[in-house]
Amino acid sequence: MSRKRLFLSFLPLLFSLFLNSQPISSVILEDKPFVPLAKINQTLLHQLEQSPIFLNASQLEKDFIYWTNFARLYPVSFCDSVLIPFLKEQPSTNGKEAKQLIADLSKGEALPILIPDSRLTNTSNEHAVDLSKRKGVISHQSKDGKSFNQRMKNAGVLSCSAENISLGQEDQLVALLLLYLDIGLPDAGHRKNLMNPGFTFMGVNVQKLKNSDQFITVQDFRCPQ
Repeated sequence: MSRKRLFLSFLPLLFSLFLNSQPISSVILEDKPFVPLAKINQTLLHQLEQSPIFLNASQLEKDFIYWTNFARLYPVSFCDSVLIPFLKEQPSTNGKEAKQLIADLSKGEALPILIPDSRLTNTSNEHAVDLSKRKGVISHQSKDGKSFNQRMKNAGVLSCSAENISLGQEDQLVALLLLYLDIGLPDAGHRKNLMNPGFTFMGVNVQKLKNSDQFITVQDFRCPQ
């Protein structure tokens, strides 16, 4: 079985996750597809399909939105039928971060659904396109120098907000799992964003890098105004 090394870095490598000035980390994954044990929750899917934003999203974006909300609404099921099977298939990810994540999810505390939001869909799209044009440079600052806070303010987002960025291969569930695990990142900033009960709105955009098999995903969050 071949293996792929996935990195937390700004370099154009196989998988990158970035949040502010967090240190670089790397993960080695077996090069094989991951199929979760969890069945698609039709109640959740039907709820998301009431949103025109969700319906107009790409399939990769729908996958990311769905699994993010599945994990928030059904943390124990996500742990048992998604996370633990992934850890068994990818033993290199089953370290101290995995143990803490299992403990967090096993508490069974359901979080509010993240409603697809038009402003955040626009901000995530603009930033993902910007980063993809910069050949996958990973930064919360846009090419024209605007910071994340400036980008949110310009979009009219005045409440608390946050952003996760990943760069890697096509499977958005794997991207989400690595954001949750935050391997090698002691403050677990991505996980804190994903598990923040104050966030109730989300925008997601996925862009494929030109002449590459890599995809960049930008996930923006906000609290109610």
